[in-house]
Amino acid sequence: MKKYIFFCLTVFTLSCQKSGDTLFVAIDAADSGINFKNGIEETNDLNVLVYEYFYNGGGVAAADFDNDGLTDLYFTANQGADKIYKNLGALKFEDKSEVAGIKWNNEWKTGVTVVDINADGLLDIYVSVSGNEERPDLRKNKFYINEGGFKFTDRAAEYGLDCDGFTTQTAFFDYDKDGDLDAYVMNHNVKDFKRFDVEAIHFMRDQYAGDKLFRNDDGKFTDVSKEAGIKGNPIGFGLGISVSDLNQDGWPDIYISNDYLEGDYLYVNNQDGTFSDKISEMVDHTSYFSMGNDVADINNDALPDIFTADMLPEDNRRQKLLFGPDNYEGYLNMLQNGFHPEVMRNMLHINGGNGQFSEMGQLAGISNTDWSWSPLLADFDNDGFKDMFISNGYLRDYTNNDFVKFYSEQRSEGNDNVLDIINKMPSTKTANYAFRNNGGQTFENVQESWGFDVARITNGAIYADLDNDGDLEIITNNLNEVASIFENRTNEKGHFIGVNLKGNSSQILNTKIKVYADGSSQYREFSPNHGFQSSYYGPQVFGLGDLTSVEKIEVIYPDGKGQTLMNPAVDTYIDVAYTPEELLENENDVPLFKELDFQLVEHSQKHLNDFNRQILLPWMYSYQGPCLTKGDIDNDGIEDFYLGGGKGFPGQLMKGLGNGKYKATNKLVFKQWELCTDVDAEFFDADSDGDLDLYVVGGGYEYLPNDLMLQNRLFLNDGKGNFSKNDTSFPADIFSDAAVEVFDFDNDGDQDIFVAGFVVPGDYPKANPSRMYINDGGVFKNLNTDLFTKLGLIKDAKAVDYDSDGKMDLVLAGEWTDIKILRNTGTGFEQVNDAISSGTGFWQSLLFEDFDGDGDMDLIAGNLGLNSQYCASDKEPLQLHLADFDGNGRIDPVISCFIQGESYPAYSRDELLDHIGSLRKVYTTYEIYSGVTTQKFLDNFPNIKPEVFKATNLSSSYFRNDNGKFVKVDLPVQMQAAPIYAMLAKDLNGDGKKDLIAAGNNTHTRVRIGNISANHGQVFLNDGHGNFSFLAPSKTGLNLKGETRALLEIDKKLLVGQSQDKLRMFSFK
Repeated sequence: MKKYIFFCLTVFTLSCQKSGDTLFVAIDAADSGINFKNGIEETNDLNVLVYEYFYNGGGVAAADFDNDGLTDLYFTANQGADKIYKNLGALKFEDKSEVAGIKWNNEWKTGVTVVDINADGLLDIYVSVSGNEERPDLRKNKFYINEGGFKFTDRAAEYGLDCDGFTTQTAFFDYDKDGDLDAYVMNHNVKDFKRFDVEAIHFMRDQYAGDKLFRNDDGKFTDVSKEAGIKGNPIGFGLGISVSDLNQDGWPDIYISNDYLEGDYLYVNNQDGTFSDKISEMVDHTSYFSMGNDVADINNDALPDIFTADMLPEDNRRQKLLFGPDNYEGYLNMLQNGFHPEVMRNMLHINGGNGQFSEMGQLAGISNTDWSWSPLLADFDNDGFKDMFISNGYLRDYTNNDFVKFYSEQRSEGNDNVLDIINKMPSTKTANYAFRNNGGQTFENVQESWGFDVARITNGAIYADLDNDGDLEIITNNLNEVASIFENRTNEKGHFIGVNLKGNSSQILNTKIKVYADGSSQYREFSPNHGFQSSYYGPQVFGLGDLTSVEKIEVIYPDGKGQTLMNPAVDTYIDVAYTPEELLENENDVPLFKELDFQLVEHSQKHLNDFNRQILLPWMYSYQGPCLTKGDIDNDGIEDFYLGGGKGFPGQLMKGLGNGKYKATNKLVFKQWELCTDVDAEFFDADSDGDLDLYVVGGGYEYLPNDLMLQNRLFLNDGKGNFSKNDTSFPADIFSDAAVEVFDFDNDGDQDIFVAGFVVPGDYPKANPSRMYINDGGVFKNLNTDLFTKLGLIKDAKAVDYDSDGKMDLVLAGEWTDIKILRNTGTGFEQVNDAISSGTGFWQSLLFEDFDGDGDMDLIAGNLGLNSQYCASDKEPLQLHLADFDGNGRIDPVISCFIQGESYPAYSRDELLDHIGSLRKVYTTYEIYSGVTTQKFLDNFPNIKPEVFKATNLSSSYFRNDNGKFVKVDLPVQMQAAPIYAMLAKDLNGDGKKDLIAAGNNTHTRVRIGNISANHGQVFLNDGHGNFSFLAPSKTGLNLKGETRALLEIDKKLLVGQSQDKLRMFSFK
């Protein structure tokens, strides 16, 4: 790699630590000189009922407009004049608006962007305009060209950028790499589209609401939106824009946050002047009310991650007031009409480096921040990891359910006094949020300790080092309140280095900067757009924590060239002039897996909606498959496999042909059972005749409890691979089951069977009995004991001699239960209570292997994970109260969870009342229901004593076997990204140690919970002592989006079974 040629050093004096109890301190307006206030006035003609984005507020820009080395500020106003302030130093500012020529002609200003458009070394200001539906002439965007001396002239028309759409924000970047800056103008709709032709509207182009891409043709901008592949339909509600090389191919991509039904756009640059929206391919799901966004590397893996803000409240009261009921059929209809899955909460999309993002917001602890606007990702405490600031607030609770009902009534009664109606709309100020990065994957809420616990209404926000002391201040544009400057008082132990790129905007925008120190690295990409309607153009600050030296800085320019700075000084800002040289390309590692072109074998089943049967379910139970099992059915030395079927689609027995190909066999035998749902299966010699028979477990939730399609099936092999169903070997038990485990229980030389009983269809959470069938000469007899009938909802079972006494014991996993160990006594089983302490959870899968090399079997257990709205601990368990609360003869499973220290029902008012109608007279308003705790709910039924289920641990866990006692050891946090349904142990890197492959996901959840699907097939490398490390997705070669239910090693390859998808096969490295 070639060394850097030229750079300039500018050293600023570091400020001393100041007193104060919080990291940030709000500077009084009288001290700062910042007296800007974005005040709005509601009238009968202009208000939130007329213009839905009336309360969205203004933006703020931070940049050095006069090249004096100090960062200045620009604020946009909705119903007044914008303001520009010169930084005088020491956090003092002077209003330069009049000198600058910033005027107001009744335009509604929104976003502000900073760029040097004419390459004269002076930063210009582009102001986006929206608001006035009737007057396009009052919606023309402004382009203030910097003439020096804080004087600006609006030349938007001259550049062809005096757009008159409803613009939220604009971004400048060189998308075609022709050496000049192009522009993306992000607009939003203002019309009410309750009914529309879905197929047609996606391809429509709306002059004012549709986004636009402008190509710079020698200083004149040309609209190339259509030919470039930019969507311009009227249902786009663009609220956030970021430009970044999201797929790391060297070309700038675009991320657009869209409010409401229209999904976010992730435009991948095709490198030919066009873009393709890859949101459905690269991102599992997005925020529903997607507002501002920001892009940064939050886990220091040199990849840009994406954060989008939404409006899910943190507290129970506002959740219950602002939430509507789940409508799964409506959600399904949305998906069937081509819309992307969306959920109302903040999203943190972690870049896998393989073209895929995993959504980790709930696991990270940053998903619920109320009505949020401007997320900012930056290292605010200079510890080397990027933290989060999220602006918050909405003037009135527009979605308050009581108000929505009141408004509907007023309209039906003909009340046309709009202001009177608006004044009945509740107003709740909320505090901004701050989160400290815990080291890469999770965050701590430091709202109070960082000084952001004052309730206000904040929209646009940006960061900048206003006093040149090496830490970042935060500047906010507040609604109906003076703007705020929060001084950062990071103490001296937080060292830093600042990189100030020098050059034309077209040369340096989207430049990548990598700082290497002490064996780790940090990454930033220089792009001005951040958060909501806001912009920062200035030095990039990298916190170093206790480190006092930096090995090197790599600067990679958008033209692919760059420079390297060796051993730069720290606690300074370094001016880096554009001096490009060729850079050596890094060699890419060969992934562990390579997907093969496997023949079309697919798992399918008919669409089912379990919520229609039981509205209070946490998720559906009809989608349990597919299962996979293998065996040599004809003794030809080639492994064959069985793929379980789904309702309406039969299971498939695939015979191996020896050339990597497989052929379906015994089709007619299995077609007779195509109405069954196969949830597990196992090959074993049931009749001791020397060949492998097949036992298939029936399950699912869509049947009646005594439906014959639930019956488990034994198919006997004639020795040549021909199968026939046997009806005499097993009792005619009919239950919905979940798993089968085959082992020799009584050491008599033949194989016995344990079957895990699961949920009774239609009566969740009632459990079917588990059974132990003893093989007596090919006839299986039920070992009837009370122990097996009272195990609960068992999901998985594994036979293992955990105590090394020569007898195979049983280990069981299940929902609302702990991991159970049933010790084999030789004549039966006894439950051992002191061998493992797992906590009760939603345990889904079990894997035994000697991971620490001490000769006994350790355990990894797959659980729900920590990436959902469900939380549980010993002190604050997730609970289910089961009783016939409304006296209609049907049980009511009411789930409750803790929020901020108190337990509440986990349902909206309408959902609960639809199931327990007797409460309609009690909870007459949403306000009343918003304060109902679990205990208050139960107090309505003093004569009912419900059965209580508890979950205290939702983490997937590793249990090390220490002489028959299992000790819980934490797994890497990535293991908690989604439910784990399938695992496989195999040495993947050739070190002789068994590593872990884990997969799962659940996409059939309640609408409010949303898809829990951040596991795309994970690999954890084992050091041989049971210590696992997460392997980056870019190094695995796995891309298992969707619901993975089975992993099977066959013919030295990995076979993957996914629900309602084709089988996939991967070769090992």
